[in-house]
Amino acid sequence: MPYYRNDDQYQAVMNVNWLKGQHNVRFGTDIYYQALNHTQPEISGGTSFGARGGFRFRSGPTQILGGPSGNQYNAFGAFLLGLPDLVGRLRLVEPYTTRMREYSLYARDQWEATSKLTLSYGTRWEYFPIPTRADRGLERYDVNTNQMLIGGVGSVPEDLGVKVSKTLFAPRLGATYRINDGMVLRAGFGITNDPYSLARPLRTNHPAVLNLLIQGPNSLAFASRLADGIPPIADADLGNGRISVPSPLTVFTLADEFNRGYIRSWNAAVQKELRWGLVAEAAYVGTRQINQLGFLELNWSPINGGQAGRQLNQRFGRTGQTRLIAPVGDSQYDALQARLERRFANGVQFAVNYTLSKSTGLAGNANSDSALRINIPELYDLNRSVSDFDRTHNLHITNITELPFGPERRWLSDHGILSQIAGGWQVNNVLSFYSGTPFSVTASGTSLNAPENDQRADLVKPDVQIVGGIGRNSAYFDPLAFRPVTDARFGTAPFNLLRGPGVASWDLGVFRQFQLQRELNVQVRMEMFNVTNRPRFQNPGNGNTNVSNLRLNPDGSVRDLNGFAVITATQDGSERQVRFGVRFGW
Repeated sequence: MPYYRNDDQYQAVMNVNWLKGQHNVRFGTDIYYQALNHTQPEISGGTSFGARGGFRFRSGPTQILGGPSGNQYNAFGAFLLGLPDLVGRLRLVEPYTTRMREYSLYARDQWEATSKLTLSYGTRWEYFPIPTRADRGLERYDVNTNQMLIGGVGSVPEDLGVKVSKTLFAPRLGATYRINDGMVLRAGFGITNDPYSLARPLRTNHPAVLNLLIQGPNSLAFASRLADGIPPIADADLGNGRISVPSPLTVFTLADEFNRGYIRSWNAAVQKELRWGLVAEAAYVGTRQINQLGFLELNWSPINGGQAGRQLNQRFGRTGQTRLIAPVGDSQYDALQARLERRFANGVQFAVNYTLSKSTGLAGNANSDSALRINIPELYDLNRSVSDFDRTHNLHITNITELPFGPERRWLSDHGILSQIAGGWQVNNVLSFYSGTPFSVTASGTSLNAPENDQRADLVKPDVQIVGGIGRNSAYFDPLAFRPVTDARFGTAPFNLLRGPGVASWDLGVFRQFQLQRELNVQVRMEMFNVTNRPRFQNPGNGNTNVSNLRLNPDGSVRDLNGFAVITATQDGSERQVRFGVRFGW
């Protein structure tokens, strides 16, 4: 089914600046309005097979209770038998809409306290009302009545009865101190409210989009038979604003009072001017995200609880995903950032930027519209890990060089033939080196039997060797460092324990400037990305991190990796690319 989007955005901004003595006062307002109009069969943050529907085949239906861990062969056997463990389809009833509004005010004073010290301080106020649809409010699931509340219909208020804060103030403070003409100290602190829009996850909420998911009663059972197809999804009637929800459909909800998280950020930097036009800078940067937003699965099941153990199944017979949009925890980022720059002079400029950093948070919660990997409340701490996007080292070297030949240059400036050929050339280089991102080693969740929770592998070696192999028959990491889990518990390997391949890349640009007339010039450029055509390998894919696929000999040696621990793909766009262009200037 095609996607159609018609998104109108309107923004009104007013700023006032007032200079008084050593003070530079600035204040203003920002009003933002966004209208989304989508024909797009998808669902945010939930499992979905799309408008076509689909079947998922895992190992459980062909496993034996208490037997060996399942693998790809079990899953293929389930496929041949036509026994899926999950069946689903998404139905878009009609184009859906959202209307989102944001209001903010700010005031800031920049004060030159002394000839060396400058202070900047102020605050920002923000208000994020609950979004609506074009003709009524949005929807939320009522966990007390097992009904969907339709905003603006019947007795249900347009804002769904959800309270949002009107006291979201975000103070900021910065200071600059000039020790001398060649050395400056800078520091700053600020708070930023999480700007995440509730329109994103709620835009596809039931009944605007009907997402059917049918699962088996436990991890060993099948959900349906392939021969039976996918059952139809009935239309939903808005009624009096309180409607029933079919058991297997996915829904989203909010608490009666929505708590929007915020981010604390601070930094301290020293900048020093060196000889030969060099400028060096070193800084510490830290952030703490408090009450980071995400999706909490309310319909989780305990270990060995199966479908019957789902929290809402016990109360209402509900088996579908039920996502609460709420704070899920905190995250932090700390970094040393260093920079050495030579400002453009005599046709040469270069900069070296290096960052040593670490980001920790909750596995699976890379942004505000994702869910935790373990959803049992007393085991939330098992999600804590290095962030999915963390890169320890990040080095970039950039350079711009105008070749010293041709008119008004150091050599061959006589306007002769060689001068015309060799003049006007510019060469640009970008060298990039950065660490890979983390990934987790998983295992079959059949013995865990806990829907809405991901199983981890057992770690059996204290240190996991990165072998570095690439290709189908070559392990990237030591495959014998992990074992499947065959009883009812979580594995011992932490999430994001390993890190994928890093990247080394060289980008090159060659420009040639032609002066056609006094006020007319043309620039011909060639830009080459990844000059050496060096592959940028992906992390091992989802199927390649499941230790249950590993086949061992009786003596414990590897018989067949069977896809486990291998890298078989490169990142999109990592091949060498060459681009040509022409630019006219007058």
